[in-house]
Amino acid sequence: MCGRFVGAFSAELLMDEMSDALSEATMTMSFADDSLFAPNYNTAPTHIVPILRNEESSVIVDPMQWGLVPSWSKDPSVGSKLINARSETITEKPSFRQSVPSRRCIIPMSGFYEWDRTDPKRKVPYFVTREDGHVMLVAGIWTPSPALDGRHTFSLITRESVDDLSHIHSRSPVELHAEDALEWMCNPVPPLELFAPDHQPRFVARKVSTLVNSVKNNSESLLDEDVDVTENNEPDTLF
Repeated sequence: MCGRFVGAFSAELLMDEMSDALSEATMTMSFADDSLFAPNYNTAPTHIVPILRNEESSVIVDPMQWGLVPSWSKDPSVGSKLINARSETITEKPSFRQSVPSRRCIIPMSGFYEWDRTDPKRKVPYFVTREDGHVMLVAGIWTPSPALDGRHTFSLITRESVDDLSHIHSRSPVELHAEDALEWMCNPVPPLELFAPDHQPRFVARKVSTLVNSVKNNSESLLDEDVDVTENNEPDTLF
């Protein structure tokens, strides 16, 4: 699963990341508020983050809440349990399947955190990024949520980890190159073949500070390499 990630990139960097794919597809990308791109080094469920989605042949940056609250749900707290959607069952689960045909999105991120739980006495946090240094573009689904007064909510999609991450955790986000990210958002027919491992950009992981285990900590220092802080050595109970 993925229960925490980092968003520390500018709107300009994201535009650059998508520019070639948008140009080839003769599409544009727009955003209304620079404040959406304020750095968040410990993004957690219920946080509002900038999400890419297709609208009338253009890509817009839409503020959405992490944790999908289905349109039929009257309980906004259900979103904390629906932060990830498994790629293998996304078209079958009632909470997710209605979003697959036309409400597909991309979650841009600098990287995500994962915990190695091999030693039950010590959960070791890692920060995972793209090996090539590009902004991660993670496949997701979204929906308007009446239980949150129509706010848009989302889940990111996961699949079995490939060999560059499987030694840490069995699941990882479905992460795409820019051209495939545009295809995921815009194709009238859901391109489920993009979940295949050969579409996966390579990951690289490094140990980071155990301070990330608490959502109360949110600074660039969380990315410092392998700083062992024994106080509060368990991931937040949200995850």
